[in-house]
Amino acid sequence: RKQIAWEQIQGRRRNRRRIRWIVRSASVAASLICVIGLIWLFTSKDEIIPVASLPKWQPRQATLVLSTGEMKELGVTKMNMIEEKGAIICSDSAYLEYRDEGLEKSQEEQVYNELIVPKGGEYRLRLVDGSLVIINSGSRLRFPVNFNGESREVFLSGGACFEVAKDSLKPFIVHANEADVRVLGTLFDVSAYEDEERVEVTLVNGAVKVSVDGSNDRLVPNEQFVFDRRTGKTLVREVNAESYIAWTNGIFRFDALPLDLLMKKLSRWFDIQYEFGDDILKEVLYSGGFRKYDNVQDILNMIGEVTNISFTVTNDIIRINKKSDNATNIIR
Repeated sequence: RKQIAWEQIQGRRRNRRRIRWIVRSASVAASLICVIGLIWLFTSKDEIIPVASLPKWQPRQATLVLSTGEMKELGVTKMNMIEEKGAIICSDSAYLEYRDEGLEKSQEEQVYNELIVPKGGEYRLRLVDGSLVIINSGSRLRFPVNFNGESREVFLSGGACFEVAKDSLKPFIVHANEADVRVLGTLFDVSAYEDEERVEVTLVNGAVKVSVDGSNDRLVPNEQFVFDRRTGKTLVREVNAESYIAWTNGIFRFDALPLDLLMKKLSRWFDIQYEFGDDILKEVLYSGGFRKYDNVQDILNMIGEVTNISFTVTNDIIRINKKSDNATNIIR
């Protein structure tokens, strides 16, 4: 019995020594992990970025260029009155309206103004004929103070949604880089950014005729005209037109949009910089929607959840890479 009791005591001692060794080993391992983690934190090129370090959407001032070349910043919150060749222009931080009181209808020369909307901006313009134009970020629209000719012609570089007042005697024409959109009265969206390879005209209601390089296509509601600048080819396809004007109501909505185009749209709205780790990722398709005024990191994490894409940040540049099997997005 003494021998059995002694062996039990020795066994308990060996167990205690084994437990102490395991605890010490775990402590050393934990310390090594902390050291390695700190080394990675201070040497990694792709650092974890806190929410406050990523840009949040901020309203940007639009600029109105008068016929004299004078530039007016449209950033005031209260109503402001501007005079231009006898025209009365009312403006505030989000809306510009041209009124026909006092217009010099007899003048023969067209007098033009230009509205410039920066990245991160958006602006509503009521033309003198009553047509409403919602101008997207990173865009500019040149237009007459008064439509005193046989047609109503404006010049767009970028994106805008048009709700055209009907006038059977004066067709409304949008010159959008290579494309000319002709209409009497309707609601449609134009995307003609110089840094994108496609020009798109999407019809919500009414009818428009789109002309490019001698070709003419007439659209009916829920049809979209596409001109490919690389190939010079055009096509007309059926779409859900409402999704293409959702941006005018504070929503981004995309249907099988290549990631390259999606990031261009986000960069114009949030004024962010990005780069692809592999060009093949530009062709990844994304379908979904989110609010324009959400934080950009929440939007990117949402995209990463439904694609095999990860987003990291280096020197304020968002890097886009293929997500490894055990990786997650690190934008917090």
